[in-house]
Amino acid sequence: MAIDKEKLDKITELMSNGEFNEAISLINPILKEYPNNIILMLDLAYSYANLSRYEKAVDLYTKIIELAPENSSGYTGLGFIYRKQGKNEAAIKEFTKGILYAPDNAIAHFEKAEALFEIDQYEEAFKIYYKSLQFSGAETEAETLHRIAQVNLGLKKYDKAIKIASDVLSRNPGYISASNIIATAYYLMEDWKNAEIHFKKYLEAIPEDESASNLLHEIKEKLKINK
Repeated sequence: MAIDKEKLDKITELMSNGEFNEAISLINPILKEYPNNIILMLDLAYSYANLSRYEKAVDLYTKIIELAPENSSGYTGLGFIYRKQGKNEAAIKEFTKGILYAPDNAIAHFEKAEALFEIDQYEEAFKIYYKSLQFSGAETEAETLHRIAQVNLGLKKYDKAIKIASDVLSRNPGYISASNIIATAYYLMEDWKNAEIHFKKYLEAIPEDESASNLLHEIKEKLKINK
C-alpha cells in the first residue's frame, strides 16, 4: 500500500516553511507503518538537524547508511551536522563519501570546501569550490564565487580576489559583502584610495560593521598623512 500523497505533500510544505516540529509530528506515525522508508527517514533526520536535535539526526542518518549505503544523502546529512558542530575533519570525511556516490552533487562539494576553508586548507578548498561550480546552478554560483574570492584573499592573491569579487557584484549587485572583500584586498595591498572607495560602498549597506568602520578610519588617517 502506497503512502498517502497528500501527507507527503504536506510534509514537504511544512519543511519548506521551516515548520520542522509539525513535520516531525506528521512523519513519525507514517514511519511506524513504513519503518524503512528512506525518503521519510531523510526528511525526519533533516527536520531534527534543523532543530539542533543532532543526536536523533545522527542516529537516523547512520541507519540510512546501513540500509542504503549507496545513497549519498546519508553521508552528506552527517556532514552537515558535523559542520554545524564545528567537527570539520569529520564532515570532510562524510562529504567525501557522499561525493563518491553522487559526484555531481554541487552542495556536497561546496560544503566540503567550506569545511576545508574553516581548517585553513585554502589550496584544497580552492580546488573543491571550483569543482562545485561545475555542477552548481545560477542560484548558488554567486555564493561559490564569493567563497573563491575569500580563499584567494586568504592565499594573498589579492588581484584575483578583487577580480572574482567584482564578478560576483556584476552578477548580483546585492551581494554587498563582495565589496568588503575588494576593500580588504586593496587595504592589504596598501592601495588606500581604492580601499577607501570600496569600504565606503560596503558601509553604506552594512553601517554596523565595526571592523570595517575602524579600517576606513585608519585609511583616512593614512591618506591625510600621504597628502
